[in-house]
Amino acid sequence: MIRACSHRELRHGPPRVHRLGALASACAAALGLGVGGCSLALDLDDQIKCSADSDCPYNAGQGSCVDGFCRPPGAFDSTGATATETGTSTDPTGPTTSATLTDPSDTSVDSTDSSSTATTGPAGCALNSECESDQRCGADGTCVDLLSAECQILEWPEGGEVDDVVFVGSIMPTSPPFDNLVQPLENAVQLAIEDFNQETSLPGDRKIAWVGCDDSAGGDAATNAATHLVSNVGVPAIIGPIFSESVLQVANDVAIPGGTFLMAPASTAMSIADLDDDNLVWRTIAGDVYQSNALVDRFIDLDDQAEVSNLLILAKDDAYGNGILSAILTDLEAALPSAAIYYDTYPDPTTFASQEELLASYGAVLAAAAGDDANNPYYTHVLFIGTSEIQALLYSYLGVVWQGAMGDPMPLFTVTHGAVPELERFINEIGPGSGTGALVPLKPLIESRLQGTSPVVLNPENFEAFSVRYRIRFNDEEPLTSSALSYDATMSTLFSMCTVAGDAPVTGAGVAAGMPRLVDADGEFISFSGSDLSFIADARNTLATGDGSVDLQGVSGELQWDVATGDIRADVWGWDVLDPSMPPDGSMPTAAPTRIYVLNPVPATDGTWADIPPG
Repeated sequence: MIRACSHRELRHGPPRVHRLGALASACAAALGLGVGGCSLALDLDDQIKCSADSDCPYNAGQGSCVDGFCRPPGAFDSTGATATETGTSTDPTGPTTSATLTDPSDTSVDSTDSSSTATTGPAGCALNSECESDQRCGADGTCVDLLSAECQILEWPEGGEVDDVVFVGSIMPTSPPFDNLVQPLENAVQLAIEDFNQETSLPGDRKIAWVGCDDSAGGDAATNAATHLVSNVGVPAIIGPIFSESVLQVANDVAIPGGTFLMAPASTAMSIADLDDDNLVWRTIAGDVYQSNALVDRFIDLDDQAEVSNLLILAKDDAYGNGILSAILTDLEAALPSAAIYYDTYPDPTTFASQEELLASYGAVLAAAAGDDANNPYYTHVLFIGTSEIQALLYSYLGVVWQGAMGDPMPLFTVTHGAVPELERFINEIGPGSGTGALVPLKPLIESRLQGTSPVVLNPENFEAFSVRYRIRFNDEEPLTSSALSYDATMSTLFSMCTVAGDAPVTGAGVAAGMPRLVDADGEFISFSGSDLSFIADARNTLATGDGSVDLQGVSGELQWDVATGDIRADVWGWDVLDPSMPPDGSMPTAAPTRIYVLNPVPATDGTWADIPPG
């Protein structure tokens, strides 16, 4: 039986937060949610309410409080005056370009003469080097700003070359609450571009310049960033966005109409494969058709071990969450005929004007799941389909819905790939500092009841070589496994650019046309491995001569796209949180794949689960 939870079924009595009283008191006014979740500091651009500038932190720097709402660094204030903040990355390991932004519509300053106040309009130019350090020379012979409110990172090639360059853009939500999940992916874009520039150049001796954008505020921010990248920066290719909803919006509104190549590193919604995209939209992660089948078969296996009698599914209300939800419901009902299946969606966290509204909305979803006093099902299993916001839902579920104090066992929690990189953080942040002190005694139990699924996104040997370079570049930080997808997305895009003749402009159509030459089983085998970066020059030289082709083994695995759809096929991992007493270091909980869903031969989209032997 499948039953949709209804927000009209909210309990009329108080929520069951009394069963975890300390947790309830930590955040009683916001549904008993104490986390870094009680302070989900969403960057919602001009929707964030504020009383002082200090209320407006952004990854790109300190924002401003204007008329009671936060504005990103470099944004224009309500009078149209230009901002005075500099667009310097706050990441000490990131690009160090600093620029004071100017309103491109403001023609009151003649930038061809810094000592003049004449109103002669934008500076005329023939080369980028004739413009300011945060500008390029546009097609109309005037200097164009490379930075915008969403796009605050600019990195020129090392050595000061600014004229013979091709720009690449990226769009990723790197501000809270997504920064822990996504910042490593943006770092991998930067590393790939730096590696390429260090080893080689595009035909015509052209280097790569990079403009990075933050779309944490949601789809409109992603569209604004993409519009700026295409119209002002003039990029032929964009890496990102990360979330499927934003990929669909950017593809339909900007990239496809603008003829821009779009390489999505981590967006798995099945609807992306259905785009009428002129072959411009590609991705380095397998679509959710495989993960959906893996989830259904996983619950069949779990039912064989211990009955799945009551299953709750909470899905993010976007293309990703709704796509998986619709793909699995009918199959789950058929596979688990004796199970009661409850499901609901919860809003995308970027759709709220304030943290309070978000928490109230998520509280309503959980209250509906809990039922009323006459109908309060105990869930044996809970499936979350979403990303970082699952931390808030997990903690809240334990405080609002779980019947543990009445003797019910803790449910088995399963998360989809969008939250798998966060599993360790979900455990490690439980404690008094996050307002979840009441959950501390339950940490070992939570570890044992938390699992996930994700496409296979890692070649162990190549990832180790990549990890060494990543740690050197980014202050000894460990890369997430998902960083491999972002590195491969960027490097493969640059390799496809190498198929464009040196005397021809690099265009989105040209990049797309070169992609089939990266997936030739008879081409030169190129593996992103080893202690040096010689594979970059090898691939470039092969692709830049005649009709040369390559067969790529990336950091994330074999890069074998379906050239008709731009999609990749991959097995699925099953993840567990290992007890601290287990490998690898015996000190902190560690998330690791312990199962693999091996796909049946092409063109099958289903497979079979098998355990991965320890070690």
